[in-house]
Amino acid sequence: MANAPEQVRAQARGRSIDGEFRQLFTIMSTRSFRHGTSTGGEQPYYIYDYPPAEELDVRQHIENLIRDLQQITPADADDYAPRILHLDLYADVALPILEQRHVLDRLLEREDNMHGTVSANPQTDRFLNVLIGALTGDSDVTARFIADRVNEARAAHEADIVFLTGIGAVYPYMRAHLLLENLQGYVDDCPLVLFYPGTYTQGSASGSSLKLFDALENNNYYRARRLLNMPVDD
Repeated sequence: MANAPEQVRAQARGRSIDGEFRQLFTIMSTRSFRHGTSTGGEQPYYIYDYPPAEELDVRQHIENLIRDLQQITPADADDYAPRILHLDLYADVALPILEQRHVLDRLLEREDNMHGTVSANPQTDRFLNVLIGALTGDSDVTARFIADRVNEARAAHEADIVFLTGIGAVYPYMRAHLLLENLQGYVDDCPLVLFYPGTYTQGSASGSSLKLFDALENNNYYRARRLLNMPVDD
């Protein structure tokens, strides 16, 4: 039986990132996607899940996708090329929040003495426990921060679609399913796409789940749409 890394590599070999990003471009180019007319009144949240082994390739494709979307020529006179707000959850969200709360420098200075046991369990890793408290102890702090960035960009006509990346870099002090749940009510009026290194299995409400890196435990989440499953219509 193949071990876990070999299974991940096999999965990556079975997919075409080039082809998938061409599909993403086609989907995001449609008016129905950009105006949220096909969501049935639900939040226009989407997940593009991809093999973790393709992380570096996906990063470059994201930059190319942003460029290509912002350069499209709309088919209709009343349409427009969308502006993309790209937020990296580590560099553009987590670090600025820690700086705003005046804890970043102290955390960096004391990290070596705070770990004890380096762990994904905040009960045994004090450093992780402090990070979680600063970033998600108040369940709305990260959502409010992201919403402020989105509202500022939308006021400047620079956020027709929001891309969130870097969820792997902020694990385990930020979790994808909790982040998306907390964003509801804060970011509702423009499409939001989470790029997810792992697997989003979409089924019934109780059967949909996110599995980060294709290795960690499943987290139930069902409100977002898997982007590759979206129909291409206009």
